[in-house]
Amino acid sequence: MTNKKLSGIPDLNKLEKNSRRTFLEQSLSLTASAGLSSLMLGSTSSFAQASTFTQWGWPTPYRKISDKSVAWLKSKGWWPLQIAWNPLWSEGNIILFLMRQQKLMELRGIEAEYSPFVAASLMNEVYMPGRVQVAQAGSLGLLQVIDKKIPTAAIACYPTQRQAFLCHKDSPLKNSISELKGAKVLGRPAVVGITIGSTTHLAFLIAVKVYGLEEGKDYVIKNTAPADILMMPQGIDIVGIWEPNVMLMDEFLKNARIFDLINNYEIFNGYSYMRGEIEENAPDVVQAYADSFMEAQLIARYKPKEAISDFAADPSQRGRDIKLIERDVQIHVLNPKPTRNYVFEDTGGLWIPLELYQSGIMSDAGVLKRRYTEADFKAVLRPKYLAETFNQLGWAVPKKPPFMPPNWAGKVGQPPYPPYGVMEMGKQNFPGPGDLIRPWTFAGKTFKPS
Repeated sequence: MTNKKLSGIPDLNKLEKNSRRTFLEQSLSLTASAGLSSLMLGSTSSFAQASTFTQWGWPTPYRKISDKSVAWLKSKGWWPLQIAWNPLWSEGNIILFLMRQQKLMELRGIEAEYSPFVAASLMNEVYMPGRVQVAQAGSLGLLQVIDKKIPTAAIACYPTQRQAFLCHKDSPLKNSISELKGAKVLGRPAVVGITIGSTTHLAFLIAVKVYGLEEGKDYVIKNTAPADILMMPQGIDIVGIWEPNVMLMDEFLKNARIFDLINNYEIFNGYSYMRGEIEENAPDVVQAYADSFMEAQLIARYKPKEAISDFAADPSQRGRDIKLIERDVQIHVLNPKPTRNYVFEDTGGLWIPLELYQSGIMSDAGVLKRRYTEADFKAVLRPKYLAETFNQLGWAVPKKPPFMPPNWAGKVGQPPYPPYGVMEMGKQNFPGPGDLIRPWTFAGKTFKPS
């Protein structure tokens, strides 16, 4: 396990002590001159006025959780806090790695352990009984939690990662699922290899509705595990998979080519979520996780080469091509705006209206056993924690999702969709106009609101 600190990043514990001393000196000076009570030192406004920034843009001193919250976690047997992460999942993999490596939860007073799981279903098997208290999964994983009535707070999202349908390189199929209609291209129903119950299954069901395809006549589905999909087996015409596996097959293994983008039919989302009992009894722990999650991204942006190198050296990445890891991190973490993880409830149809539409498709197909309601999602989505993180940083909560083009002509729930997403957007400038509410310093440069 790689636990060394990134080169070029100072000892955070020493920095924390120095910045706290500076903060207190500045705050005492401010309160004396203004005639304010020292009891106000803990307020958000005092924090914002007196804080300084690390080289990677985090305001110091670090806010630590209360002794009461520590005692409560220990009383539950949730000390150290158990965090599940998927080391092969775009974006979440390196973010959670840096949280662990840089001990960002510990800086906020929380002992934490990180356990790797490569599937949402495996995470939920240990999350639901409380053996881990934080998990990461796609929308369908969150629906499992809702079904089991596990109190949960979804703190951050992993939006619009590219997914794709791929075919053999010599396939006569060209560039659209619509070509399956009437079996005109292949002369028989296409064999579609997807993992039943996955987001790629959802996307295919939506495409079927868009083009009026008939099972048995235009296609047959073969339940295929992700490990088998990566091999692009003979006897299967089309497979569906997510990043970084799309790049792995198309650009590195070169055993398949992209046939159609799943993004045309399904807008993918994933979530980082925590046990609701923690929110009820120790909400500062939830806030500490949101803060650590965002600080990890800033560290990656500040020292990208070092972060990628250390991540690639972690045992969880053994056997993976460093070039694939670099490309994956660049697309999903370094290029997009860091505000992309904000959990909208409904802005331009994201996320609740979209989740209702897409889960409804799965319910109609009998994959999900019931229909979900707006109340189901409102009970778990928690935008307020990242909103507070942004407030600490001096960032504005985005009015529109930064992973959607400004003049996007699509309408959520009415596929096929025009292009969108973190890969489509390319390199985004941050901060840009409207991104800040206060000056913010990163890598020695101070940015002002514009």
